Amino acid sequence: MSDLPPVTDEPPGPLLARGREATVHELGPGRVLRRYDDARDVTAEVTVMRHVARHGVRVPHVHAVRPDADGRATGMVLERLDGPTLVEAALAGAVEPGDAGRLLARLHADLHRVPVDGLPTDLGPPAREPGHVVVHLDLHPANVMLVRGEPVVIDWAIARTGPATLDTAMTALTLACAVVDGVPADAGDVARLGVPRWFVTTVLDAYLAALPEPPTPSLDRAAAVRDTFGAHPPGVVQAGAEVVRLALDAIARR
Repeated sequence: MSDLPPVTDEPPGPLLARGREATVHELGPGRVLRRYDDARDVTAEVTVMRHVARHGVRVPHVHAVRPDADGRATGMVLERLDGPTLVEAALAGAVEPGDAGRLLARLHADLHRVPVDGLPTDLGPPAREPGHVVVHLDLHPANVMLVRGEPVVIDWAIARTGPATLDTAMTALTLACAVVDGVPADAGDVARLGVPRWFVTTVLDAYLAALPEPPTPSLDRAAAVRDTFGAHPPGVVQAGAEVVRLALDAIARR
């Protein structure tokens, strides 16, 4: 991180986007400031982003970090991305829902080919084991932007290393919970899009069918993690896990 000059004297401009836990503000030509509502440290997130970028994964370029009064890196100065999110493009008819699901599977495959060598071993649980890969853990159609038609993956807040099936199970559960309960009202900008459940069902089915292996081995662990988010009422995550299992059974019978 030492080669990233901290930015201390540029006040954030207008709000450009809001997620469940973070805001993105304009910050001069071609740049934005991303920071979290709880003022968390972004060092690990930036470390993972720069690592995967060096291996060909398209992410927003990190220009700098912005420290707080105590010197903690609590903001990221990022490349401004112009274009719709994948969910916006699909709802507008520019991308078929099934193609959106298959794109998520391809992005996961690309990410899981990135070597973990060079990443810290203390990014967070689970403890690193042989066979672990870089995992995003929050890859869904609102966290992919289409820039000049090419996908760029955003929001690396909980990225780390772990089993590939944990990553795919988290995505499957995110989609399945939206099938069961809709997009959470506090999910940020995507909550205002009125995403229909049939649309999410189509994305989920195409995503699961395109995976090289089913996420079943990590589905229970992913459900336990998602329950801690508190994004849905009690019981929704377990119902979502059942939606995933039923979809996988249907795919296996085809």
